[in-house]
Amino acid sequence: MTRWLAVLILWCAVAAGALAGPIYRVSVDTTALAGQAGYLDFLFLGLQDAAPASATLSNFTGDLDGSGLLTGDAAGSSADRVVLGNGNGWNEFAQHVNFGGRFGFDVSFAVGGAPGDSGTNLALALLDDASQYVGAAGDIVTFALLPGQADAVATDARFASVQAVPEPGSVALLAVGLLGMAFAARRRN
Repeated sequence: MTRWLAVLILWCAVAAGALAGPIYRVSVDTTALAGQAGYLDFLFLGLQDAAPASATLSNFTGDLDGSGLLTGDAAGSSADRVVLGNGNGWNEFAQHVNFGGRFGFDVSFAVGGAPGDSGTNLALALLDDASQYVGAAGDIVTFALLPGQADAVATDARFASVQAVPEPGSVALLAVGLLGMAFAARRRN
């Protein structure tokens, strides 16, 4: 019984990592906007009956200028991480930046609910100091999240690209699992 319980705990620990959503690396190129300042503006909104969700932004790089502005269900800073929830109302993080270079950050999502529930969007826009779009007529990156479905990602290729980050532990975990099975089979013989 104890051995069975240990195996169950191990499998639950392994499954937790497998159930986590993907991590995305977002790269933003503002070289065309050199000499201007403004905001990387993140907006996380769900429909009224949207499943609970959060977006975690981390590993910021680029010419960040001071602290960010947080509105609604938002907490943290670009120095560590920012967590946005899709609670009622306007959920926003605006990081002041000096345009003209490249910016980057990682984003991951936690989405609850059942398939068929309403979704949530994370949008990134480039705004000037007067909160007007700069460089593009709208958002440069949008993640559409629906419970039970793959994330839909749209970018304005002039300014942004998004890549899924492979989990570095996946191969190591597979190797450890195979070694464990080989050891168990050898021990039985």
